[in-house]
Amino acid sequence: MRRPVHEMLQTVSARLSLHMPASQGQLLFEGIDLYRTETTELPVTDDLFHPLGAIAEAERLLATSAKAKASFLLHGGSTAGVHAMILYTCNRGDTVILPRNVHISALNICALGGIEPVFAEVTQTPEGWVTTSAAAYQKALADNPEASAALAVSSDYYGLLCDLPEIAAAVHAREKLLLCDEAHGAYFNWRKDVQNAGARGADLFVQSAHKTLPCVNAAAWLHAMNGIDTEKLLAILRMVQTSSPSFAVMQSMDDARAWMDAYGQDTCDRLLAAIDRFYSRASSLGYKDDRKPYPADRLRLVLRAPQGGERLQEQLQAMGIDVEMSDTHHIVCILSLLDGEKRLDALLHALEQIPREQNTCDPKPLKIRPESWPIRQMPLSQAVFAQAENLRPSEAVGHISATNIGLYPPGVAWLTAGETVTPEIAEMILQTPPHRLFGASNGIRCVK
Repeated sequence: MRRPVHEMLQTVSARLSLHMPASQGQLLFEGIDLYRTETTELPVTDDLFHPLGAIAEAERLLATSAKAKASFLLHGGSTAGVHAMILYTCNRGDTVILPRNVHISALNICALGGIEPVFAEVTQTPEGWVTTSAAAYQKALADNPEASAALAVSSDYYGLLCDLPEIAAAVHAREKLLLCDEAHGAYFNWRKDVQNAGARGADLFVQSAHKTLPCVNAAAWLHAMNGIDTEKLLAILRMVQTSSPSFAVMQSMDDARAWMDAYGQDTCDRLLAAIDRFYSRASSLGYKDDRKPYPADRLRLVLRAPQGGERLQEQLQAMGIDVEMSDTHHIVCILSLLDGEKRLDALLHALEQIPREQNTCDPKPLKIRPESWPIRQMPLSQAVFAQAENLRPSEAVGHISATNIGLYPPGVAWLTAGETVTPEIAEMILQTPPHRLFGASNGIRCVK
């Protein structure tokens, strides 16, 4: 009997995980059998889209933890939450303000919903980080007064936080709603050193529980603050999620919330102290956290490596350690709240075993954005579904893109569907290693 996925997972389970899901192979509570407890909507269970029993109570407890008006369990990850937030605030033909490093799910729902994205200007810091300032949102709002809502990303893949209170003030001054993709910040609900997006001004915000908390993949939460029509929001959630939700995933989310209510704040404090000790020791080996000038989630472990992030990832992988991601200069790791200190010790031991290498990594940060953004020639929703053909970058110049292309990480879209391919962007695509691009696996898909 062949069981290739089982064989793959057995092999992976023997390695040290420093990536999502943040359960990282551990159970919160003993005796849980996900196969045995998986079920469906029955008279003796509850209905996710018409909750009256256990699910309703789980969502009430979650809202209390997040200090939200209402909270919703999502079994389709933060993607479902992003889709629901945008569909809640925008009708077909409306405009929404997005940052250029928005998750691809936001662009996808704009295409499906006939919603036009406009972008708040992204800037690149001297260290190579991506930021979208409150001033950028103010300009986007002034240039697009018809916009129905604005969406911010905080925190990003690297744990960097935007100035959400100032962005919220700018958005609310124009009587718009602020949405926040806080996928990487589910544990903010229990932290003392950072507040969640709702406390910082967002009207709707989504969190991926599986990214930072001990639960399984696809577990996420959508939170609504005062002024949100929760009945309308629930009706939209029915449209963007399967009608056969996984009760095992919902159990995982509720267990994570219960455990965090009991132990989360103290656990986060202890892990923060352990991370500070780790950075102190890692810096003596040449590995540093260079986010310090900027507001950041200190539980997201980011190391700048002298040999380069991609090289360090390869070295750790050969030692049985898998990180969340790497870029030219950094690796990014996620730490389990259950045994993060042990994983830090293992990572430090591995770094001590890696021979010092001459710094062959280009000290200049990789170009993350073009000097000039492309011009939109066609609505995104029209371009995505138009007849298209794949062209080499040099051939695509002057054509209208039918896809979204950019650099990952950090996920900045250089080109979105409906925009014209410029010579500069074509050259950037040619000069970027294929594994660092999204949306351009076989040239550039252009409208015929």
